[in-house]
Amino acid sequence: MARLRRFGKLASIAAAGFLTAGSAAAQQIATGPVAIRSYQLLVPHELAGSGIDPEVEIRVEIDAAGAVSRVEVLAIEPPSEFDDLLRFQVERSVGGWRYGPARDGEGNAVASTLSWTMKFQSPEEERNAPTRRRFDPQLDVLVSAGALPSPMPQPTLAERVRILNRTIEVAEKYIDREHRRRRETDRFILISDADDESTVDILAGNMEAVFQLLHELFDPHIEPLPARFKVVVYLFRSRNSLRRLQEELGGRLPGAGFYHSPGLLAFHQEVRYFDELLHTMLHEAFHAFSDTYLTGPGSDLPRWAEEGMAEYFGNSKIERGTLIPGAVDRGRYAISHGGRGPVRLQSLTTWNLEEAQSALRKGEAPEIADLMEATADTFYGERAQHYYSFSWLLTHFLHHGREEWENAQSFARMLLYLAEGYPGRDALEAVFQTTPAELQAEFERYVRGL
Repeated sequence: MARLRRFGKLASIAAAGFLTAGSAAAQQIATGPVAIRSYQLLVPHELAGSGIDPEVEIRVEIDAAGAVSRVEVLAIEPPSEFDDLLRFQVERSVGGWRYGPARDGEGNAVASTLSWTMKFQSPEEERNAPTRRRFDPQLDVLVSAGALPSPMPQPTLAERVRILNRTIEVAEKYIDREHRRRRETDRFILISDADDESTVDILAGNMEAVFQLLHELFDPHIEPLPARFKVVVYLFRSRNSLRRLQEELGGRLPGAGFYHSPGLLAFHQEVRYFDELLHTMLHEAFHAFSDTYLTGPGSDLPRWAEEGMAEYFGNSKIERGTLIPGAVDRGRYAISHGGRGPVRLQSLTTWNLEEAQSALRKGEAPEIADLMEATADTFYGERAQHYYSFSWLLTHFLHHGREEWENAQSFARMLLYLAEGYPGRDALEAVFQTTPAELQAEFERYVRGL
């Protein structure tokens, strides 16, 4: 499957006044095509020093599958000897974009055509810009009318670095200076006060391996955002050190670890069960990966999807050192503490699954609509374990519930909509062509059968 490029809604929605049907009357289109992501057109380096600030008017034909079938450059201002180069750049870039297709009054996907004007951006402007483009002020009316989700403020790179540096200063207060060790890899800066000197090296290898796996899983389908700085990882020997750090940062009390945006992961070693720290590292590593490569600053996946994906990886099976995403870990362990005999006879994943199935039998399980619409207070409140577990199970269901979903990588496509701020219900309907209510009974059967 070809990698889905990132598209901003700007291109398609800005041209809403110029929407036409591809092969039928324009009035047959009930909803226009929805662009998922786009990177700004960059001025070719051949134009450096020319003083030319190009702007292009383009028309794009989009087929019923959402692929761009034709790109036509209608005008280039100002005209110059570089017109052929600019035209090639536009056709190559825009030709790879993908859309959620336009739909007629009955919800059928139809071909459509969009026209709009775009300015090229200099490489210097792109380097200094926020990781993702700000909304065009001309789109404010569409946002207020509900045609687009409201954009969140996007901190600049300098602002994010300042926040991370302040967070590191806080974390350093709780590290044992006598045992502090630091390592640096391609993606991470790792700091630990563990007694064993090799711990920080093992941690470095594990974190690089996890991020490499996530890149292998996501990059073929979703083009990653550029990483602007390394993720900083703290592994504390003491549970109390992690607790005090989390309290000072103003977050919820952690279990074995947490991720703090932008760019800080923190864990402790005083775990009761040997699979708990591994589960936590996989879970929190996804949060760091999502914040770095999938959503960018000022934006988040919906709570159910963010936590569901984190649990999806955290609960996956590991065989011979290899993580198998989606394979539920059913290993059973007998853990002895203080000579008191076995405390737990099952893996954390099996524990979570059995608790979820029990909640379903008792009628205590949140429904799909509840997961998608839950506020932070509800999601992380008294029933937090149920919301975590069923977010994981919903993610698992949308990945593997039907063979055609798995083959078409439907969840990866849905993730693009979610990363752009579309509500879960809208993203589900756009990609899976169904509603939460229509899937509820099938979802419950799936959970019971795991």
